Amino acid sequence: MENKNSAAAAMPSIDGEDVTTWALPEGAIARLGRGRASDIAFSPDGQSLAVSTAIGLWLYELPTLSPIAFWDNERGMTGSVNFSPDSSQIVTSTFGGNVKIWDTKRGVCTIEIDDHRGKGGISSNPVFSKDGQHLAAANCRMEKGKIYVWCPHTGAKVRETEVHSPYDAYPLCFSPDLSLLAGKNNPQKRPGTNIADGDSITVWHVETGEQIADITGHPEPVRRFCFSPCGRFLAAGNGHGTIHVWNVESGHLETTYTDYGESEMYPYFLPAGELITAAVSEHKAEIWQVEKSEKLDEFEHRGDSKFAHFSYCGTQLAVASRSDIQIWKKDNNSDDHTLSTLHGHIPPMDTVVFSSDEKTLAAGLWHDNVLLWDVASKRSYRPEGEKLPGTSHHVYLSASGKMLSTCKDGNHLLLKVWEVGKREPIAELTAAEAKLMRAEAFAPTQHRLARADTAHNIHIWECPPTAESGSEDSAWKKHATFEGHTTSIKGLAFSPDGKRLASIAAGIPDAAKTSERDARLWDVDAGEEITKLATKFSDSKLYGSSVGHIAGIAFSPRGDIIAGGQFDEIILWDATDGKTLMRIPQPKESRRPITLCFSPCGEYLASGAWWQTRLQKVPIHLWEVATGKNIVTFWGHTTDVHCFAFSQDGTLLVSGGYDGAIYLWDLTPYL
Repeated sequence: MENKNSAAAAMPSIDGEDVTTWALPEGAIARLGRGRASDIAFSPDGQSLAVSTAIGLWLYELPTLSPIAFWDNERGMTGSVNFSPDSSQIVTSTFGGNVKIWDTKRGVCTIEIDDHRGKGGISSNPVFSKDGQHLAAANCRMEKGKIYVWCPHTGAKVRETEVHSPYDAYPLCFSPDLSLLAGKNNPQKRPGTNIADGDSITVWHVETGEQIADITGHPEPVRRFCFSPCGRFLAAGNGHGTIHVWNVESGHLETTYTDYGESEMYPYFLPAGELITAAVSEHKAEIWQVEKSEKLDEFEHRGDSKFAHFSYCGTQLAVASRSDIQIWKKDNNSDDHTLSTLHGHIPPMDTVVFSSDEKTLAAGLWHDNVLLWDVASKRSYRPEGEKLPGTSHHVYLSASGKMLSTCKDGNHLLLKVWEVGKREPIAELTAAEAKLMRAEAFAPTQHRLARADTAHNIHIWECPPTAESGSEDSAWKKHATFEGHTTSIKGLAFSPDGKRLASIAAGIPDAAKTSERDARLWDVDAGEEITKLATKFSDSKLYGSSVGHIAGIAFSPRGDIIAGGQFDEIILWDATDGKTLMRIPQPKESRRPITLCFSPCGEYLASGAWWQTRLQKVPIHLWEVATGKNIVTFWGHTTDVHCFAFSQDGTLLVSGGYDGAIYLWDLTPYL
């Protein structure tokens, strides 16, 4: 494929081929993670698998799952993906609302359709007609939606039809011949009550936009639905183990299938008309022949599945969890089934950290456990003895060199502390009845852990260094609770000695018209506030309500400077008395510096931005602390930059993002 980097070094990846150097942004030496997956499609000829992600489109060979190509990486943020019936073309939608058609043989984008951008974009998955001569997509997330039909060979618009619908009709599904479009309407509350009727499904005629059916009677939200090959029937699955099959012409319920437990249902009609389904529960996926009530197979998965898709003939099923995609395949010549796992498409992360010898890099993943990389080989692997995750993890390096991680329970009332690789937590910490937020900090030298709650308080626990690896919960004790913030706490940072804590909050207080930022410095030993750090207020009408969610904070390694990120600027404060030392104005594309990290020498500060409208890539800046000068800017992540880690000598910067990618940046040429 033309997009493959033929000059890439032959270093192994988890799939036996190095993809960590394919299409790297300038300044990066490797990419760990292949992006957060958003959709998947099997080619009708059974030869390949396409995975759309937040960093671009990946193509894999079947059945080996070896990577073939990486496309659309200039912008990334690829949404849905589908193959043409003859497998010669792939259609993708993007986060920006446009549609792209790819030639699978040449590996190039042949057509880009963007004439509907700014009109609501695309809310359905663009699909080919079963004869491959037309391509259709729709947007029905507005009162007057649109259905688009194009010629996939020329990109010429064949038809644009207006349809009337409730404000939000989603998901959307076309019949195989593209003559009909079905969309789920969110339930509306009855006048004067908080009671909402069940979901309804509206069916429109694509050519005329006429509504031909309004199917009601879904007490539970509809999650997935599909047309039968003849277009006369519509199967709708919910998240509680039920499938309804409706007659499209009459709107009558044909039959209901239940007894699948509390499973997410993914119904699919085979080309001959048989109905099969994947019933996906918390850690298990089952494949059923629905009409016969026959279970074909089952397998375990990592949990918290995002989506599942069958191949055209129904002999393969892909179930995507947060960081694994499992491929189930039925042998055509027997009743045997095989199961393969595609690794690498990971979720966002809030923390990355090197091991003490810098041979291993760890990332605390959202809705998953800690994932480790061998830095030399760039191979990823799970910690030995890990327990399946329950929620998002933060990962830290303790003073003794142990990797620790933290995660909340499902009710956000309990904070668990783990030694990475152990099956049981070493501590379970509570903050009374308060629900815990994401803002967290760890001080290895004092073995202290801080976490914010929904009431805008900060809770601090500590553990004697000698008890760090103990299994008794009593080794960790509640040390203090700090009160005073009036808005949501967005960032926490300990001083290097663990004796001071900096906090920053941002949001719009009740009955206020401005977005408040509130940064404070605390004496952890004494359990009291030292001073408030100078911040500014911004008019939320001028900058948008999202400004209230922008904040970041970091301590310098010498403990003498605190850096805070706000809208339009980074502020440097004196860590002793809180006086403002410098304000570093931010370029237009970096007006939201949410992530900050000092280099080990303290002379440089890395800042990562939050994505904003029309930004193709999100910048990472390296600043000289003494002067506020921008040393270098890297462009790699397609959306928010969440975390940083420096190597001990300061020559390597690691960044992790919401896009599910981790980049290694070489700083040697700039220092």
